[in-house]
Amino acid sequence: MRWFDAEEHQPFHFESGAAGALLIHGFMGTPAEMRPLGHALAEAGISAHGVLLPGFGPDIERLEAMRARDWIQAAASAWEEVRKKHSPASLIGFSMGGAVALHLAAENPPDRLVLLAPLWRLLSGDWRVRLLPLARYVMRPLRPFEAADFQNPEVRTFFAEAMPGVDLDDPAVQHALRNEVRLSPVTLDELRRVASAAGRAAERVTAPTLVIQGTDDRTVTPADTRRLAARLNGSTALREVPAGHQIVRPEEKAWPTVRDLVVRFTLGGAP
Repeated sequence: MRWFDAEEHQPFHFESGAAGALLIHGFMGTPAEMRPLGHALAEAGISAHGVLLPGFGPDIERLEAMRARDWIQAAASAWEEVRKKHSPASLIGFSMGGAVALHLAAENPPDRLVLLAPLWRLLSGDWRVRLLPLARYVMRPLRPFEAADFQNPEVRTFFAEAMPGVDLDDPAVQHALRNEVRLSPVTLDELRRVASAAGRAAERVTAPTLVIQGTDDRTVTPADTRRLAARLNGSTALREVPAGHQIVRPEEKAWPTVRDLVVRFTLGGAP
């Protein structure tokens, strides 16, 4: 099955003006989740570029072979291109993309940095995370949808966003999702690595930064994001909005606030 063939999952380039921004998607995401924000930036006169990190979307079959350095290097190459073409240039990262953006901001500072529900601690407080460096060698791949209830509205919403066009009422599709989609402990440990290193990189970030966090987020907790914001060494504005983790979705009730905060800040205004 090819779930990510649609154009929306490919990198995007919305040329709109001299100022530019690189948008970095989250774990198991694609540029599709950043397109609404990219369009909003372009409408405001900011050229928006969305990168596809290796191992995601159309490249999902290679995910287990990817390492943290592959994600960071791919984003760094895209960021270098944006910096060459645009001034000022901003970095915008969502979830794991926020972790990657922190790595880039520490090495090649942006004019402005936006972190949306930035992941820097994997499953905060869960003792099992500490076992991942060992588990990657002994655990079998996980099947995250093995027990999924495909009639659950939240489950259907997730797949509508991640895999548009997938027929969840088709028994063959359900069987494939339950049995063929696997998540390796190796991949989870690489996610842990990129996240934890981002926490250290934050201490070297001096760019003006806007951090936006959902108060109902169970993936990246508000408490963890407050700790991260305190590590940043540039002027930092933390804004909490009534939302869950997917604050980049136009369907999310806080989307207009998130969109307007990001656009205004990227244009050089106060958040």
